[in-house]
Amino acid sequence: MLGSQRVGAVAAVLLSEWVPVLGLIFGGCCTNVFALESLVRSVPKSGNLITFAQFFFITLVTLPSQLTSSGGLRARQVPVRRWLTMVVLYFCVSVLNNLALGHKVSIPLHIVFRSSGLIANMACGRVVMGKRYGRGQAASVVVVSVGVVVATLASVSDEGAFVGESLVGVGLLALGVVFAALLGLYQEQTYEAYGKHWQEGLFYNHVLALPMFAFFYRDIWAQMRALTRESARVQVPGVGALHVQSLWAALLVNVVSQWACASGVHRMTSMSTSLTLNVVLNVRKLVSLVLSVVLFRNPVTPGMVGGCLLVFAGTFAYSRFSRAPTATVSKKRD
Repeated sequence: MLGSQRVGAVAAVLLSEWVPVLGLIFGGCCTNVFALESLVRSVPKSGNLITFAQFFFITLVTLPSQLTSSGGLRARQVPVRRWLTMVVLYFCVSVLNNLALGHKVSIPLHIVFRSSGLIANMACGRVVMGKRYGRGQAASVVVVSVGVVVATLASVSDEGAFVGESLVGVGLLALGVVFAALLGLYQEQTYEAYGKHWQEGLFYNHVLALPMFAFFYRDIWAQMRALTRESARVQVPGVGALHVQSLWAALLVNVVSQWACASGVHRMTSMSTSLTLNVVLNVRKLVSLVLSVVLFRNPVTPGMVGGCLLVFAGTFAYSRFSRAPTATVSKKRD
């Protein structure tokens, strides 16, 4: 009887922690992809504006959690140099992924390519953190790699005259995947050393990046004008007299859903390993891929389907073969 009560208590705790997190990740991230595709279909080169809006909104929303009763900032639990390193990596990932959409990269390929983070995760884990992986894991990564190549070639060849520009987009995505892997491993190491301060991380990862957008202010201003120019006035459901510009509404949905998505990812990073996070995010990307194809009628070639299946099959095989890798990670404070 006592044993069953303990099992029930553990299950209740797990559900209370995991259900909200998974809701934020799947609900927020999938909605974010929907709004993102609506934006880039009308204004393809709007990546810098989208990224800036996301960072600015998340900074405003998370600021109250970091304020004391007197109005000052709470004492940090993690050294600022740790957050600065994450900020640079996170900023690069966000900018590169959004810029890639302006170079004839379709949303399905965008999703499939970002799902290949397993490759970079293993490579960076081995080189940077000294982790070791089994043969099954290595074989799974090979499957993922083949899937990415197949999907990429199928998508690029389908673009015809835009092959050169598509390859630029693929290069941006590849670089973003590497930075994302380094970010995930560094976050995992930081939370192990300093505790699960995911709210602090969410705030500082965004507020410290805002000055970096000064380098892109001309692009951001031009993209704001393009968004206004391409927007259609639409009526707000249930409010007869109120009309809004469609693309600005899509941008608002995008930034709010990005906040939900980022909150879920940061919280899950503090609860699990980089590998578990990678698997969950790949499942979410599979759902996003299906929604993109169904809702936006994106063309999907046999090569894209085959590559997609290989990527996700390799990811799940990797999780099955995974054992706790040995890693030379120091838990001493800086």
